[in-house]
Amino acid sequence: MKLLSAEVIRRCFVADPGHLIISSDYDQIELRIIAALANETAMIEAAKKGESLHKLAAVRLFGIDYLPDQYKYAKNINFTYAFAGGAETMSKRYGISMGQAIELIRDYEEAFPALARYKRKMTETIIQSALSGGEYKAYKQLRSRMFNFRRDTAEGKAARATIQRELKRLCHGKTGYVELFTGRQILVNADKPYAAINYNVQGTAAEILKLALLRMMDDEELEPTVLLPVHDEILGQAPEEEAQYFADRYAEIMTTEFMGVPLTASGKVYGKSWGDGYRKAA
Repeated sequence: MKLLSAEVIRRCFVADPGHLIISSDYDQIELRIIAALANETAMIEAAKKGESLHKLAAVRLFGIDYLPDQYKYAKNINFTYAFAGGAETMSKRYGISMGQAIELIRDYEEAFPALARYKRKMTETIIQSALSGGEYKAYKQLRSRMFNFRRDTAEGKAARATIQRELKRLCHGKTGYVELFTGRQILVNADKPYAAINYNVQGTAAEILKLALLRMMDDEELEPTVLLPVHDEILGQAPEEEAQYFADRYAEIMTTEFMGVPLTASGKVYGKSWGDGYRKAA
């Protein structure tokens, strides 16, 4: 069965006669949430000033005169690191050597030390909540042995692979949990503890969007215009002559803060269909 592309699906959402499709989505919400959760001061201050967190990373990694390719690397590592991808993931996904990926992550962690501490803390939380006392001690001993072997030699890779298999065996079938700010708990497999960061960030973003949707549905003016939520965006339709007004109102209702970090939203008018806005941007 042939799957429809996102572009084709978007074109299927067509406004009623005399109306246009509108929406509002959050500005870099995942990065702002992880900055808040980690208490990463540099990112928080940039968010408060309305600055791009991708530009911040590019400046921190490559200097103020960064090149377009370096900006792309900064944007990629922002998302890869935030969602727990390591050097191997970066090397494969972005076509760079393992050495380059390791160096890039090292520089990133030096630029944003609170993020690095948060990542370690979340991993540790899952392992501790999933394993017994004896299992946790064995896990820590195995992890410490990893530092005895290099990543860039055949012998080191083989030894590290053996330890990784032992760690997976120890954690197989066991689950820890991460708790969202609403108190809801999400289970995380102990053999993939790094996923807790992704779950926490994405789960928190989802809860924030739900709260925004509830506020919107409580607004008598906006409620009839709402169509559906999509990831970090709320889609609707409005009369042509009032479309921008309603898009701006969507953004106003959605804008909030999380742990003192502003979560702003931007309203836009797409056109007769949801896909029209993407064709114009292409």
